[in-house]
Amino acid sequence: MRRILLIFLALLTFVTARAQEHASVTAYLQTLLEEPVDTIDLRVDRLIDSVGRQHPDLQSKVAGIAFDFFTASPIMGHEAVAIHIADNWFLNNKLKLENEELYPVIYTYADFNRSSLIGCPAPELEMEDNHGIPVRVREAGSTYNVLFFYDTECSTCRREAPLLADLARNYHGESLTLFAIYTQGDRQAWEKYIQETFSGIDNPDVNVIHLWDPEAATGFHKKYAVLSTPMMFLTDSQNIIIGRGLDCEALARMLDIQNTQTLQYKRLLDNVFDQFKPLTYQHVEGIIDAFHERTASNPQMHTELFLQLYNYLRTSDSFPKQQGALYLAEKYIAADPDSWSPEFLNRTIHALAQAKLNPVGEYATNLVLQNKRGRAKLMIDGKHYGTLVLFHLIDCRQCQQEIEELKRLKPQLYDADIQVVLVYVGEDQENWRKFVRKEGLCRWQFLNDFAGTSQMRQLYDLEYVPHMYLLDEFGVVIAKDIRVSELKELLPLL
Repeated sequence: MRRILLIFLALLTFVTARAQEHASVTAYLQTLLEEPVDTIDLRVDRLIDSVGRQHPDLQSKVAGIAFDFFTASPIMGHEAVAIHIADNWFLNNKLKLENEELYPVIYTYADFNRSSLIGCPAPELEMEDNHGIPVRVREAGSTYNVLFFYDTECSTCRREAPLLADLARNYHGESLTLFAIYTQGDRQAWEKYIQETFSGIDNPDVNVIHLWDPEAATGFHKKYAVLSTPMMFLTDSQNIIIGRGLDCEALARMLDIQNTQTLQYKRLLDNVFDQFKPLTYQHVEGIIDAFHERTASNPQMHTELFLQLYNYLRTSDSFPKQQGALYLAEKYIAADPDSWSPEFLNRTIHALAQAKLNPVGEYATNLVLQNKRGRAKLMIDGKHYGTLVLFHLIDCRQCQQEIEELKRLKPQLYDADIQVVLVYVGEDQENWRKFVRKEGLCRWQFLNDFAGTSQMRQLYDLEYVPHMYLLDEFGVVIAKDIRVSELKELLPLL
């Protein structure tokens, strides 16, 4: 690490000295700052070419000034331009540096930055968390992921880390995983720092994971350009780097922009789907196909839109929209693997497989569970005109909200002879019994699988709860993964 820092300091010295030369070249480069990286690459190449091959020394000076300018640029993403200059003019020996001792500096800069540029897939890291459990950063499954590399002895880190912890406590938006990655090897100092800085983060939108690699076996320094600390990245659900070299203020701005964009997509999609009342699965399928036809010629737009569309449909309370998410996943994600990250593709294929368990129109798998007295009980007893099965957890806020909504529907459910079955999927027997005593509603069935014999997790899609099924008198699935708000519309289907 010491050698890396020495090289980095040498690079800073090189940058500072060269940036003071040739103000006219620098003035021209200033005019390019707002251009896309590809455009800047092209114009810098033209600038260097315009000097003329008869003057290689002057070309080298101009290229060096440009390299210095973009390594020092405050605009995120300009590291890619500096690497382009290094690769296209110096490291291929097309031009010679005035000081050949600087070749290792340029090579190190390019080598340490090229794998973590804006728009690149985030390099995989598998590290241990503070409980000794291996974690792969690309498998978080959140909408956004923050990678924060820090050192407990770093003064800038000590300023940024509390700000980051506050951001995690107060953040509201799409799901976020914060990987706080300690770059040194003092476990005692690390654990103390976690307790002092990151304690008290209880936010359902944020998952905080503490990682370290005391032997640097993962090569994180090179993969993520951790030449100094702190170093912070933001990646999206496709594990694409969308923010690099951030501080907490810049991260907050980026998350706000990203969440605002998602909200705008949601409003747009709400307007589209609200045109159809009542909305049917056929309507949703037609809208998805229409979006595909209009964006297929623009792969980047197609991927962005369909990612937003899939998440919108998947998290909707509308049954037709949820069914549409499965249609989209099968036809436009699973069938087009090259357009999606491997982790997102695997999660989607897994979700499809889970969704195909107990599909609509088929008999639901009956489970043998235990009632509050510990006696074996069939989940579907076939004695009622219909059955409503709610898989839940005691400490799940959404589950509690659905149960409260169900209570308000008691008269309608009784009149329709709908048996309500609450299946607890956790293992906390004491809290479950307290819950049953508190909620002991007449005619509701409270079941569990404390015996662990039902194989419910293999036979039902229980990746998340609440998960609700509406069955007819024969045990055929009328609807699945629904909310209580939809029941009034679905009950006439029985």
